Amino acid sequence: MTYFTVILLSIMYGIDVNLATSMAYIESRFDPKADSKTGDGGLFQLNKKYYKFHNPKWVYDPQINATIAMKTLQDLKQTCFHKLQKTYVLCYNLGKAGAKKIKFPHNQTYYKKLNYVWRR
Repeated sequence: MTYFTVILLSIMYGIDVNLATSMAYIESRFDPKADSKTGDGGLFQLNKKYYKFHNPKWVYDPQINATIAMKTLQDLKQTCFHKLQKTYVLCYNLGKAGAKKIKFPHNQTYYKKLNYVWRR
């Protein structure tokens, strides 16, 4: 069910389905209850401090988590540019300021992992 939620929401928000499913796989292995050491959580490992959920349990709701991730990617697709195409995913992972500092995005571990899964 979680996989299909990601597919449906990626279509709704105009995000490449393979990209969205690859990100969910890399971020959490499609586990909506996943937590990281840095305090990120859920399917797309949303940063709980940044999103300031009114109810902390919402981060673990696959539909809410995927909706926020797809909306964020949609926004970044329009506002986060780099020399290489489709590097807005680095803005998702590093933030806009962090991504701007990267001179060679294709050398970034997250980008490499994502491309490996995304391009298969």
